[in-house]
Amino acid sequence: MEENIKKNEETKKEKLSYEDLENVTKQFAAQLEAASRENSQLKKAVQTLQVGNLYTELEFRFKVLQNADMFSTDFVEQCVKVIEETMTPQEDVQTDEQG
Repeated sequence: MEENIKKNEETKKEKLSYEDLENVTKQFAAQLEAASRENSQLKKAVQTLQVGNLYTELEFRFKVLQNADMFSTDFVEQCVKVIEETMTPQEDVQTDEQG
């Protein structure tokens, strides 16, 4: 164990050459690019799942409307409200995307 400590101290004392630093930088850049690609793929996967969940939720809300007599009027009205909000285009989002 003491040998490892001595080796670490010797390594710290040695300075990296410009080429070594350049290689390390390239390695970090490659790792960053790979992580960025993975992050983008994961974001797309999450968005796909969110859209799927939205459709599933809407399906169940429409089923509540089809069987409205089995639920309280407050719950049915809440489902109607959520369906309307979900299916109504949001003007704020559209103007932000254009600008």
